[in-house]
Formats: sequence, structure tokens, C-alpha cells
Amino acid sequence: MKLIWLTLGFGIVSAVIPVFNMEAYISVLYAKSDQHPALLIAFIGSLGQNIGKLVWYYLSLGALDIPWLKQRLDTPKRQAQFQRWRGYVQGRPVVSGVLTFVSAAVGFPPFFAMAMVAGTLRMNVVVFFLAGLVGRTLFFWAWLLGVGMIFN
Repeated sequence: MKLIWLTLGFGIVSAVIPVFNMEAYISVLYAKSDQHPALLIAFIGSLGQNIGKLVWYYLSLGALDIPWLKQRLDTPKRQAQFQRWRGYVQGRPVVSGVLTFVSAAVGFPPFFAMAMVAGTLRMNVVVFFLAGLVGRTLFFWAWLLGVGMIFN
């Protein structure tokens, strides 16, 4: 049970501070532990990472108050582009969910950046969290299946 809590905590830390590598952590955990199935480790790691990504999501809600970004969006053309993207994301939860899922599952666009973009565009937080949770769980599960093939 302690390893589950440690995995959740490491997931949160690795999402907030990207130098902590979640893939390396779960690889070692999976290789050393016979009692935790890959899908459980993948889910707990994903849950921690998605909780941590919420930190970036909520920090990014105020990104447009940063003077440098305000200045960049000051032109009518950029304002129109931003409003178009915001409307596209807010008005289409399926599209924003698929984009988040793909980002979490394959890393393009990087999930770290996606969390900030989602917050800045005010994407539905539930859609962001659930799509990221499913995508990251599948990514980590596939990762661990590969680790299992190497160590078994």
C-alpha cells in the first residue's frame, strides 16, 4: 500500500517539476515488484500526474495577466486568433478531449504544454482531467508492458 501512495506522490511531483521522470520511476517499481500489476501502476502513476497537471492548468488561468503575454495579444489579429481557439476549445468538449487524450497518450503536443494551453484557453477542467487520465494510463501501461518484455 505504501508503494501505491509513493507512486501517486511521485506522479504529482513529476508533473509539477518535470525533471522527475515518471517513466523511470514506474519502470523500476514494476521491475522490482511482483505484487502490483502493470495496469494498476499505470493508473496510479497517471492519477498522480493528472493531479499534478491541474497545478499547471490552474496557474495558467491567469497567464493572460502577464504583461509580456498581454503585449503579444494586443493586436487585433492575435486577439481574433486567441478568441477563435478559445471558442473552438470551449465549444467543443469532444475535440478538446481528443486533443488532450492524444497529448497524454503519445506526447504530441507535449502533455506538459497541453496543461498550460488548456488552462489559458479555459478548457473544461473535467474533460481535461479525464481525457488526460485515460491517455496517460494507456501510455504508462504500454510503457510497462515494454519494460515487462525486457525484464521477463
